[in-house]
Amino acid sequence: MFSLEITFKGESPSTERIFIRRPLATIGSEESSHVIVDEMKSLGYSLMISRDLGRKFTLTPIGGSDSSVAPSFLDGVYEGEASVDLGPIAFRFVALDSDLMIRDTEAPDRAGARILRQAATGQSPIFPALVVTTTPKTVVSFSPDQPVLVGRSRQCSLRLDNASVSARHARIGFEAGQFWVEDLGSSNGTFVNQQQIAGRVNVDPGAQISFGKEVVAQGVVSAEQAADVIAGVKLSSPKALSKERKYPLLLSLSESARPARMVLKSGSDISIGRDPSSDMWLGAPHVSRKHCKVHVSKTGLVRVTDCSTNGTGYDGGMLRRDQYADSSDKPLVLDFGGGLTVALCFSEKDEQAFNAAQGAATAFKVAALDGGARGAGKGRPRARRTTAWLQVPPEILGQAAGAPQGRGGVRQLFARLSWQGRIVLAVAALGITGCLALVVSVLVMGFSW
Repeated sequence: MFSLEITFKGESPSTERIFIRRPLATIGSEESSHVIVDEMKSLGYSLMISRDLGRKFTLTPIGGSDSSVAPSFLDGVYEGEASVDLGPIAFRFVALDSDLMIRDTEAPDRAGARILRQAATGQSPIFPALVVTTTPKTVVSFSPDQPVLVGRSRQCSLRLDNASVSARHARIGFEAGQFWVEDLGSSNGTFVNQQQIAGRVNVDPGAQISFGKEVVAQGVVSAEQAADVIAGVKLSSPKALSKERKYPLLLSLSESARPARMVLKSGSDISIGRDPSSDMWLGAPHVSRKHCKVHVSKTGLVRVTDCSTNGTGYDGGMLRRDQYADSSDKPLVLDFGGGLTVALCFSEKDEQAFNAAQGAATAFKVAALDGGARGAGKGRPRARRTTAWLQVPPEILGQAAGAPQGRGGVRQLFARLSWQGRIVLAVAALGITGCLALVVSVLVMGFSW
């Protein structure tokens, strides 16, 4: 959880670096300290470091047994790293992300490559988080993709020094808005709201999770919940989730879509396109075989990524190949052209609005989604040239989607083109007409001869 750099300032200065793999640790000269530094004996006090949300941590000086007074200036909350000069020695603390740890049964070489890639592309997780409410309070933020192992073993992300806690006591994760806890055959048991559990069970944020007889923790998903738990305020019990998940879902009113309704599960990947093997099949010739894909993360974030030739329209604009749009609660309409739309709904209200608009591309208000559209493959060279100059702006495209259908779809095709595209179409039509006239003239003159 921490990297500690110790600089000794004696006659022969030297520096040592150690790794503290626990969210709570004490540094001092006593045998009971987690990190023993003999040079701190002359100071008469120790330091306690504990994790907070994200990369925040707290430093607390602790007075020695000889009634010495610890300096108050060291007491405080730090972000990311902190340097402390104590005279004969100096410390530099660096908070390490809990998701940048070697996983169980993971090979070191694979772990190194994964951690380097993850550290370069991702941000430190803040929520969900686990708050240990027993004194001293500790907070562990973690990624839903990497559950927290709880116990006394050094392999545990949440390492607890308590006699009632087993070496590998329990495992805690987060999925689809709920925490889950799994007892790993501990000696003194794992309890949820004072009820002992067996195996894996789902728990709501704020529920009390007890490891053994003395250590209590609570899961939180927001800064407000974390502040209330730390302050000792009991969280209101959230509404129980129904056994059958109904949202988010993909919904289409077009007869060309099969299936027309699809509930999205956390961790799932859905393909949409003309290919018969697609999870949602769109039977229209202008739809690409693999048009786009939809991914649902374990935290409920839905990501729509374009894989097509001509792009995918949505409420925030137009997605091009390898671009994506994220949403966790705002509905949007995916426009595939030709009046073919698919809605991403997060509630019954969203579904009713889409049905009331008869599947129009403007069923939901145009709103910028969090994160917008970003290029997922910026570093990859592209040889294909796009036809963006032929595309009509999204606001005009939305109006065209609600226009009456023309015979053979010609009127709708013309409505989808920008003014440059219309000029090209007109020139092409004139050229074809001229060629036909020339052929007819030659044939007529040939017969007259």
